[in-house]
Amino acid sequence: MSTPTTQREEKKALRRALREAKRSYWTEEYRQSVSERICQQIESFLPFVRSQCVALYCALPDEVDLTPILTAHKQEKQLLIPRVEGDDINFYAYEPDALVTSGGYKILEPTALQDEAVDPADIELILVPGVAFDPHGGRMGRGKGYYDRFFVRCPHALRVAVTDSQQIVERIPLDPWDKTMHYVISEERVLEVRD
Repeated sequence: MSTPTTQREEKKALRRALREAKRSYWTEEYRQSVSERICQQIESFLPFVRSQCVALYCALPDEVDLTPILTAHKQEKQLLIPRVEGDDINFYAYEPDALVTSGGYKILEPTALQDEAVDPADIELILVPGVAFDPHGGRMGRGKGYYDRFFVRCPHALRVAVTDSQQIVERIPLDPWDKTMHYVISEERVLEVRD
């Protein structure tokens, strides 16, 4: 059984190895191509089709770009994107003209007032970025725990990993507070995770 320290070291080493590997293949062309295919997978994914209130994200340069989903479904669904607030994230309505690049993470975030945050109880499905995922729904984020803390406030929502197939590893070392995904969507397939 691994201790919290070895678990942390394991995650750190895996994060480092994945970042290094990604440098060799993650070109802008690759990102555009894989993002397009993943967006197509999402658009035909029945839980997404049926959901009215969907949380997404504005991608960092090393993440799958969901702009086609944000553009195509803005009128028919309530699309939300996160903003970091202290140690937490909250989700706000996606308004393309009301986004600003955050200081800390250099990511587009909504400029809405804090009291305009959407009630987590309203969210039906969350499309989740990450550094790596495994076939059992394990997720490794960037190490700050924002999403894991949000999932506690939103236990009923379907958690759907969004990743390219090269970021799916055999096993993610999980801490007790790490929340697993219900589905993993890559350019190759949609994997439903069984508990």
